[in-house]
Amino acid sequence: MPDNLTERLAEHVRAHGWDANVAFVADARDWTFAEVFAGAARVAGGYRAAGLRPGDRVLLALPDSMEMVWCLLGAWQAGLVALPVNVQMSRADLERDVQTAEPALAVTDPETAGWLDTAEDIRTTAAATLAEADPEPGFAPGGDASALGLFTSGTTGKPKLCFFRHRDLGGHRGPSEFPGPGTVGFSVSRMYFLGGMASSLFASLDTGQTSVLSRPRATPAVAVELMRRHHVTTFFSQPSFLARLLLEPGHEEVLRPLRQVMCAGEVMSARMRERLVPILGERLINAYGATEIGGIAVGRPADYHPSPSAIGPAFDGRPLRILDEQERELPAGESGHLHIRVPMASRGVARGSLGPDQVHDVWWPTGDLATIDENAVVHVHGRLDDVEVIGGQNVVPGEVELLLESHPRVLEAAVSAVRRPAGFTSLRAYLVATPAEETNPDALTVELLDLARDRLSFYKVPDDVVWLDALPRNGNGKILRRTLRAEGDQFV
Repeated sequence: MPDNLTERLAEHVRAHGWDANVAFVADARDWTFAEVFAGAARVAGGYRAAGLRPGDRVLLALPDSMEMVWCLLGAWQAGLVALPVNVQMSRADLERDVQTAEPALAVTDPETAGWLDTAEDIRTTAAATLAEADPEPGFAPGGDASALGLFTSGTTGKPKLCFFRHRDLGGHRGPSEFPGPGTVGFSVSRMYFLGGMASSLFASLDTGQTSVLSRPRATPAVAVELMRRHHVTTFFSQPSFLARLLLEPGHEEVLRPLRQVMCAGEVMSARMRERLVPILGERLINAYGATEIGGIAVGRPADYHPSPSAIGPAFDGRPLRILDEQERELPAGESGHLHIRVPMASRGVARGSLGPDQVHDVWWPTGDLATIDENAVVHVHGRLDDVEVIGGQNVVPGEVELLLESHPRVLEAAVSAVRRPAGFTSLRAYLVATPAEETNPDALTVELLDLARDRLSFYKVPDDVVWLDALPRNGNGKILRRTLRAEGDQFV
């Protein structure tokens, strides 16, 4: 078997006779598997013509599109390390990720061209330019060479890079197999996430399904329309997106025909279960995993257990345990730090030039507070730190709080996640105003939210504001964020 990831995937497709089948629906047309690998070979030739050598890092500032597919596969064919980034971020966040990646080349498209003009010493090129090159006929060595670097949000707010080798990628791993040819899949999770890449790129190349790609970030309305138009049969989403989709007219029409809906990235709320299980039953998969461990480790149909915290027993070969603060294993029912035994884990590095930092056959600390009940069912209760998870993205409240406190009328700010009545989770800002003779809180709220939308990535913007006389703090002066979370329902 070839050790280069792209070569291995191409041989797998040819062996199954899928070359003429539709692999992707993107940019208003169908693309066959043969066209996918032909485009990848041209892009690999474009990388070579640009002077890149095996081991170089290439940053992909591209939306989900055929260009992204070609640039990923072409990078692996050429022996490069592909670093896809979220192009819906603010420019400041994008430039931060570029500085972390330290790439030899950044690839853009018409939507992102010019975004990196202010970044120093970054060479850029257009994906269309790469795709016009002569095809690269060969494949660079793979195996233990790095192929992919994915950004994490990080608990400190500074993203890190998790690297994966050619041998770590490809081969569907999850709670159930995709049905394969004849299946049409759509993922609202993008290809800069491992879950999004697995449920679109690898789901097509490993199983023969057709994946629908949306160049703009899909809203619930757009998702309903795409699912209806392309007769989608498998769907991958964060629970909070599904909660919003349930508010969209026509949602039952597109959900009822689905063969499988996989949720990951957040805990599924009781309200979500109550609304989705009657529609989907065992077709709704509640999955749990992490970028660092390369995918999903726990996942079962959501109707198997009534508790919203339950995510299921571990997969075969993925032992679990709960440890206390002294790293002693706890008995069933006691809450502590969830650890998963994994064959490989990628520890994030602060700069791309530091290279991969992988460990093998280890107990991986997830950072989540959890319990394992007497039936070996895992219940996840939240993060052990103050990082909030919104739409599958980690958000450090301090970044949002500092921005809000920069306004002259804000004395103190605290931000926490709130579970909304519709079932999704979003941010709320709790603010204390500076003393003034007259304050119009409604006008000030509008002004502050406009400030956040202008300066922050969309998932970091609070949905609403609650004005308080004082913030709850402990004896050391630290904000009691858990108190805000616990009391948040009274403001919904």
